[in-house]
Amino acid sequence: MITVFNRRELIAVSSQQKLFRIREALSAAGIASHTRTVGAARAAERARYGTAGLRQDAMYTYTVYVHRDDYDRAARAIQPALRNNY
Repeated sequence: MITVFNRRELIAVSSQQKLFRIREALSAAGIASHTRTVGAARAAERARYGTAGLRQDAMYTYTVYVHRDDYDRAARAIQPALRNNY
């Protein structure tokens, strides 16, 4: 079980496709993960000012956490997912 006390940040990405590839690689390696999503702009600000010119991918930051004991193994497991640009 991953808690605030035993987790370590593995990576932060702004692309949802990269997030899916990373989570898939971690799952294939048998490593549990937790993802935190943070919006770049609050909903009220987006409604007031609009999002013209902003990429949809850049609207959110996805931070992936793993158990600190699994960090080294997780870092190796996601390397192929980061290299592939499909």
